[in-house]
Amino acid sequence: MEFLLREIPDVRILTADSSARPISRWYSQKPVLITFAYSRCPGVCNPYLLQIRDRVLLQGTNESNFQMMVLSFDPNDDSKRLSKLAGFTEASPPPANWTFGVLEQESSDRLLTSLGLELQVVDNLYEHNTILALIDTNGKILQWIEGLPTNDQWNRLFKELTHDFVPVYSTLGSNVWMSCFRFDPASGNWRMNWGLLLIVAPAIFTVSLLLLLQIISGKARKKHSYSTLTQNQQ
Repeated sequence: MEFLLREIPDVRILTADSSARPISRWYSQKPVLITFAYSRCPGVCNPYLLQIRDRVLLQGTNESNFQMMVLSFDPNDDSKRLSKLAGFTEASPPPANWTFGVLEQESSDRLLTSLGLELQVVDNLYEHNTILALIDTNGKILQWIEGLPTNDQWNRLFKELTHDFVPVYSTLGSNVWMSCFRFDPASGNWRMNWGLLLIVAPAIFTVSLLLLLQIISGKARKKHSYSTLTQNQQ
């Protein structure tokens, strides 16, 4: 939650044509999905980017709705190697709304800090967490996901990109048993939760008590009527 609605710095990006352009050039036109990787990565970068690529392409969201940016913090990197890391080739190039770039070193720390990317150099390689962030056209963070997004998080991202109404967002501690209802973003359905019972329990108890008293009162009246009838017969 600490990253939501935070405005990112307008840092410069080196793209395929080697020109440095401010990141606002992209997000000012349409929302941007940003993630980070570097091509020399011996670990998670390649499988992470492949899953991001597959999910974005599988969703089939209109390319005009958003821009996908893969940025490297490695000054020795270039956009072609990043594109290859994400599984694209000359025969199968990335869609037009994908951009691969390298952060200018003078300002890269500012962007990484604003987006919560934790970076550490170990044996000339980088150890880092994986971040996927949705940036709106004002440069503010609308959604922030650490690690590979879940199905719910993907659905929420794409609903945001297509301007679909999202009635409820999942939060930390979404499994709180005292909540009245639980919303499933994947199916769009509502389910009752235990918290609802706490609200209706007093009413149920009151109705049950009234019914019990009515039953007891009815039995007492019947007993009294039977006793009176017996005495009259005698």
